[in-house]
Amino acid sequence: MRDRWALLLLLALGCNGGRSSSPAPVREEAAVAVVAQEAPEAPEAPSTALAPLAAEEPYAQLEVEGFGAAVVSLPLGAVEPRPIVLATHGNYDRPEWQCEVWRAIVADSAFVLCPRGIARRDSPSPKDIRFTYSNGKVLAREISAGLAALRARFGAYIADAPIVYTGFSLGAILGASFAMGPKDATPYERLVLIEGGHDAWTPETAKRYAGAGGKKVLFACGQAGSFPSARKAAAHLEAAGVQTRIVGVKSAGHTYDGPVAKAVGESWKWLLD
Repeated sequence: MRDRWALLLLLALGCNGGRSSSPAPVREEAAVAVVAQEAPEAPEAPSTALAPLAAEEPYAQLEVEGFGAAVVSLPLGAVEPRPIVLATHGNYDRPEWQCEVWRAIVADSAFVLCPRGIARRDSPSPKDIRFTYSNGKVLAREISAGLAALRARFGAYIADAPIVYTGFSLGAILGASFAMGPKDATPYERLVLIEGGHDAWTPETAKRYAGAGGKKVLFACGQAGSFPSARKAAAHLEAAGVQTRIVGVKSAGHTYDGPVAKAVGESWKWLLD
């Protein structure tokens, strides 16, 4: 499972939506007495390729039972199953914005599922509604419902591979709190925590995450004050055997796009390898 993510994305980024088929094996002719007998042709193997995933736009609204509609970035042109990146937003944010930024990073190599959360009453206007998440338990349920809806709609196109969890600010804080899962398993072996999710890591929680199967955590910062707490969290994780990396800039502000997104994209291969 560790190498499956990287293999899937290398295939997705390198195949340009197509597949090459190997020539059928050639059988040697077998001589019987003096007459050469031609061997029967091998039956053709059934094709496992999917029809290229097509849509008018790269983003889709996904109805989620019991919750607001999620946004999905689609791996257009996919003819093989693609993995899932789960992208959670911050407070006073929008799932559409998360999907736009993450599509720029992963392109058509993965589905990006962006849960909506709940509307804030202090949104700028009815045409500009901002969203938040009430708490980690509710977000976990919304994610489960969203994944079920995604698989129901795009089933054959979804790979049986570990999901990468990404979160910004509130999404990072809540994600770090439930990404450890039960003691014997974690639903997210790899995390991207942007401008948040630092305080959740102690020697005990880091050991729990490592013991549950956690492998890598990428911390991304947009302001100088975020780096010290990220380094402290990373130290706990590294001591427990989880690989970490801290990227970002000191002057972008509390954000996930621009130079912060660029820094995350530059470490994406490291996260998956």
